[in-house]
Amino acid sequence: MTKTAKELQKEGLLYDVFDKELAAIKDRTYGLVNELSHISALDKENALDLVNKIVGKIGSESYVVPPFRCDYGPNITIGAHCFINYNCCFLDSAEITIGDYVYMGPNCNIFTPCHPIHHELRRDKITEYALPVTIGSHTWIAGDVIINPGVTIGEGAVIGAGSVVTRDIPANCLAAGNPCKVIRQLNENDRKIVEKLTLNDDTKDNVYKQEHGYMYFVMDKALRSQVENTVHYVNILNKLSNSEVQRRRDFLRTFTQRLDEGAVINSPFYMEFGNHLEVGTNSIIDCDCIMLNSGRIKIGNNVIIGPKTGFYTPVHPFLPEQRESWIEHAKPITIEDNAWICGSATIIGGVTIGKNAIVCAGSVVTRDVPADTIVAGNPAKPVRKITQQDIEQYKAELAKEHNPSLSEKDKMEQHCWYNTFDSELIKLRQKNASKTEAYSRISANTLCYKDKMARAIINQFGEDANIIPPFACSYGSNISVGEATVINHSGVFIDSGKINIGAHALIGPKSLLNCSLRPYDAKARDNGMAKAAAINIGDGAWLGGKVTVLPGVSIGKHSVIGSGSVVTHDIPDDVVAVGNPCKIVRQITKEDKINPYRTKKRK
Repeated sequence: MTKTAKELQKEGLLYDVFDKELAAIKDRTYGLVNELSHISALDKENALDLVNKIVGKIGSESYVVPPFRCDYGPNITIGAHCFINYNCCFLDSAEITIGDYVYMGPNCNIFTPCHPIHHELRRDKITEYALPVTIGSHTWIAGDVIINPGVTIGEGAVIGAGSVVTRDIPANCLAAGNPCKVIRQLNENDRKIVEKLTLNDDTKDNVYKQEHGYMYFVMDKALRSQVENTVHYVNILNKLSNSEVQRRRDFLRTFTQRLDEGAVINSPFYMEFGNHLEVGTNSIIDCDCIMLNSGRIKIGNNVIIGPKTGFYTPVHPFLPEQRESWIEHAKPITIEDNAWICGSATIIGGVTIGKNAIVCAGSVVTRDVPADTIVAGNPAKPVRKITQQDIEQYKAELAKEHNPSLSEKDKMEQHCWYNTFDSELIKLRQKNASKTEAYSRISANTLCYKDKMARAIINQFGEDANIIPPFACSYGSNISVGEATVINHSGVFIDSGKINIGAHALIGPKSLLNCSLRPYDAKARDNGMAKAAAINIGDGAWLGGKVTVLPGVSIGKHSVIGSGSVVTHDIPDDVVAVGNPCKIVRQITKEDKINPYRTKKRK
């Protein structure tokens, strides 16, 4: 007897993603997930009611902060006393089992589905198989972590922010990086760190302890009141269009510590302590940024922060018995004047990023960045200093390209240096913002209506193509999507240059495709100067979840890019490439067509 797609899925075998029975389950779930995304994180009763309808099981005293996304729901089991923070995504084609007392930071992603490596097995029918993920009790998964199919994380483990977990992680250890590797076992020294940061002074309340870097009780009433007020105002902010710049600025000033003239924060945006955020003159924080700002975040003047950047100031104790008493301490983050953070970066508490420094896309910044320094990687390391020669080179290019007859839009389209503050370009971005914001509010299962809206945004939208909302782009007019291509939810496309995506391609959730280059000359950045470089993704390519593609990059036909990768250089046809920076691992061969499955248990 022929097995159904649902039976094949459960057995870890190849199945048709668009099987009608599975599609019906996902349609129901997408509707509930969309409803959950419109509920405030403060409305715990209604949020938990919906979460209980979505997931298979959630234990007592556990909470999932909306928005939260998954594909099926019944395959997810969450234990007791768990806390799943803002904007997590569980692709649960296989079972996801989370133990008790698990703390998971914002924007974490658990991926169980695996598409076959060979493109022919993905083309006519989009097929996949799925491997379960297990997270042991008493673990702490910090923010922006990706957990890949088939992984087991042992009890009591701590996974560092921005990690990409590709293999099993043993119990009671600290692990971090891309790929995530064990750094050390947890030990009694971790207990002593907490003891040193404990202030035994009854005259000092938890607000004082938080402000001064001591251990404080997270559930303190005064602190929770501050969080609730800020989240309430942030929810209102996220309902205002990004095109309403002055209205947003005026509103932000009512609940942030300081927001200077010309500063911009685009939605969606999330933070918890408005009184802990200072933003200097003309600084820009782009969309999808998250600030867990228990510690103060001070952003200087003329700072550019790209989309999908996470700031994480709170530090939980490493030992479970200390962490589960709901204590933590906070470390501030300082971004000095004229710094440029390129997007999809993760900034850890205690870090200072110096004047004019550049943090490359996808970097995880765990240490101070000196002034006038370029850093990249996970963890971020210095690449080189910015020199006067870089500035002179920019000025020479600008002089060579000088042509008074060209508009700023013409310059952008011809890949010359142009001014992003040009009024015509601002109007085009604002007009497109209203479209993408409306698109992002609809549910993923409203297919007919959704595709009509997508065609109104995207320049060329192929037959049977699918962009799952939410989705954001700068202009839309520079994007071409081939037939039967699927772009999963929460993609951000900075399409100042052309973004050409071929037919039958797959792009995972939370991807960032960024065509925009900024000059190394800080003064030129302050004046809004940028240059565009096209991105090309070939037919049949597959980009895993949370992939970042840099300006000017081409990804070849049928190639596979691993989850969490940062693609800095061209990738040829028919290869597998992973990492930060993304590097070729191997060729795709006929053997991948004969044997489509990856090893199902890795040590």
